[in-house]
Amino acid sequence: MSESPTHDPLGRSRTEIDVEVTMAILVCLSAVAGNLLVVYAINRDSRLHNVTNIFISNLALTDIAAATIDMPFWIASLYAGTRNFSQVWCQIAGLAFSILAVASIFTIGLITFNRYLKVVKPILYKKVFPSKKAAWLYCVLVWLVAIFRGVPILSGGIGVSYKTKLGVCTSESGILSQFVTGVFIYGVLIIIFYCHFKIYKAVRESTNNLNAHGERNGSSNDSRRSADVRVLKTCFTVACFYVITWFPISIIVVIWPFGYDIPQVVCTGSIFLMFSSSLVNPFIYGVMNPQFKLAFKRALSCGRYGNGNTDLNHLRNRVRREVARGLESAA
Repeated sequence: MSESPTHDPLGRSRTEIDVEVTMAILVCLSAVAGNLLVVYAINRDSRLHNVTNIFISNLALTDIAAATIDMPFWIASLYAGTRNFSQVWCQIAGLAFSILAVASIFTIGLITFNRYLKVVKPILYKKVFPSKKAAWLYCVLVWLVAIFRGVPILSGGIGVSYKTKLGVCTSESGILSQFVTGVFIYGVLIIIFYCHFKIYKAVRESTNNLNAHGERNGSSNDSRRSADVRVLKTCFTVACFYVITWFPISIIVVIWPFGYDIPQVVCTGSIFLMFSSSLVNPFIYGVMNPQFKLAFKRALSCGRYGNGNTDLNHLRNRVRREVARGLESAA
């Protein structure tokens, strides 16, 4: 490994800088591509026009904004090892960082709560999420809360400074504000674990009831068992990815105001994981969702995928109609 360049404030070697910058660029480009695919698939396929997918689309738009507004500043700072843009741009980046982080976490919590009510409390679900219009209103509310979080920065009540170890501009809020931010992240984490535990428990009970009914009638419920396993995998993946991507940075946010000296490798890893949440969200809420798989295949094949099946169905329907006419004539 080459010697650490004297101009790098973080004391990194040229190899370390190149690796970090390359990885950051890949995260940024992958986040943009993955989330654009999610938005395109939802808008293109009418079967995906439902309440839950409105929230997933909102999360994708939030991640696209983070990848196009926040990440370029972060990548430039990774390369230089320090802030190489003006204080005005630092204010803009810090404001965007604060608003988009709140919007992203809030939307994840909203998606989880939506799924919980849909599976566990379907009657209440129809009251809380009665229509797609209501879903859009919830999305607007999420953004209003996120913008409200940025009002102190806009008004100048809270300053923004560059955190060298993180490579980003963040607000200079006090211990209480940072503590509230950390608790907010932990609160959404608790919601995610609780809701997905209840979802899995409800699906499991339903499967057990079907299995008992099947045994009495001598039939098998392998498909239900398979669905049960898929639900468990999805719940486990959502919870794990949220913990992996958001928990480390939340710890840093809480303990930073108390003057603890956090190692550089921990800070770098934490900010990488946080930005990686924009990359894994399309995988969690899109690729792992059976509804999206066909839509993704059609989008990536420019709509050619599935045309053969469609043509075959049309042919079969035409044959059935001709047969029906022949039978009517014979009668």
